[in-house]
Amino acid sequence: MNSSLERRVTPLQYALDLFIENAPAKTAIDAVESSQDIGYQKNRIFARIIGLGLSARRFVDAAYFIVAQEPEVTDTYEVSLSLFKWLMRYESHNKKHFSSVIRSVKSSMLEVTSGPVVAVDAKGRLVEDASEATEEDEDDDSAFEDDDDNVGALISDEEGDWLELIGRVSVRNGRIRFRVPVELQRLIKDPENSYWTSLLITSKFKLIYARAIYDHIQPEVSHGRTDWISLDLVRSLPGKSWANSAEFKYFKRDYLEPAIRQINDLSDIEVSYETRASTPGSRKKDQIRFKLKRKEEAGAADADMLASAPLYLSLYKEFGLTDKQFAEIRANRHVWSDARIEQAIDYVRWRIAKGDHIRRASAYLMNALAENYRVSDADRQVSLLQSQQTQAANAKQAAQTERQNAVAASMAAAEAAAEQRRDHEMRTAREFFETAEKKTREELVRKFIASSTIGVRAMQRQGLTAADVNESNILQRASIATTFASFVAAELRKAARGRAK
Repeated sequence: MNSSLERRVTPLQYALDLFIENAPAKTAIDAVESSQDIGYQKNRIFARIIGLGLSARRFVDAAYFIVAQEPEVTDTYEVSLSLFKWLMRYESHNKKHFSSVIRSVKSSMLEVTSGPVVAVDAKGRLVEDASEATEEDEDDDSAFEDDDDNVGALISDEEGDWLELIGRVSVRNGRIRFRVPVELQRLIKDPENSYWTSLLITSKFKLIYARAIYDHIQPEVSHGRTDWISLDLVRSLPGKSWANSAEFKYFKRDYLEPAIRQINDLSDIEVSYETRASTPGSRKKDQIRFKLKRKEEAGAADADMLASAPLYLSLYKEFGLTDKQFAEIRANRHVWSDARIEQAIDYVRWRIAKGDHIRRASAYLMNALAENYRVSDADRQVSLLQSQQTQAANAKQAAQTERQNAVAASMAAAEAAAEQRRDHEMRTAREFFETAEKKTREELVRKFIASSTIGVRAMQRQGLTAADVNESNILQRASIATTFASFVAAELRKAARGRAK
């Protein structure tokens, strides 16, 4: 089966199989225990969603999970209503309430800005500078009116883009059909700028602030902490309520602390936080920063997902897979078996051994997994022949280099021996001259001056004449002494050859 077709069908099919398996016992999705995850790669821009209630967030997750399974943009998506409600952990049979959840989602919009969102004003408008949230806005009582049908509707006086979270929704004959704007579909299907969202985790949250904060900080888990965030933004994440205007000590006690505890208890990350006043000297805490850590058991879950510890260590240490990449493997375990993972590892190692340029081994491995790449027997035979040819060429080159090195070493040794002989002759010549009788020394100096062109030139370079040089000072002038010693050595060799005859 084509790998792209496998990825398009099986994640949703697996969710349906789990639903059917747990339906007789009426087991909700948050209580399901599975070695495989149900989730999708959520684009980071969706962390900006503000104002959705708990059920509305689950509705969006269920819808986007279904959308994420199709690689191509589709006009309409349709599934069983029972499966959809199970995915969003909706156990109520109150049709009126379910309709209100749909209206809440449909009335919400995602505001797309060019910069990071760091604050909201009291009316729920996204702003990029906390100073834009004016005191006049904070005093506007209408900003805190509870309007379930309009939760999350974002209004701005500035230019921008607002996208509906969901399009037309139809519920008929036990099935739900819905549309998603094309622009959002492209973001949902974007695997690059994204992070893993697990429905098995998000469905566990019962506190809206826990779910809203979890959604907002998820993209920063790999960084270990968030930037400093306006407390007004955190207050407004679930929409407008009393929490928006409560004193910080009450907001902390009633909303923030319970939310953090629930995230730490139920999710795959550990969260702590610190607060500060953005204005020096002020005692008012108006900024918050979350510190994030992936739980050890989350890594253990990655290891348990595989049949062998060495396979996990290869993925984690040798290839350095990220949390996002492990999540992708979890989501595709119904197709990406241990054998297929080992096959992909073998393929990447083979390409590396060949010397192919691979920019990032982890990304290349994930691509090999997705495309089901493998090393064929023919490829291995070609590599073996190439390796043998390379080894033979290397051996030939090594032998040639060894011969060249031997010749060079021999020449160097001969040169060193010759230099040693020259040094010995020079020392012997000096000793002979210094210990010879005066007449002998005078004769040698005379012959040097008369017959040695090199000697004459050496004296001329020093500005000397023959009259300036004699047997008592010739060795005291370094520039002439070396040339003279060579001359004496040559004379001694001549004398030795004469005696030999």
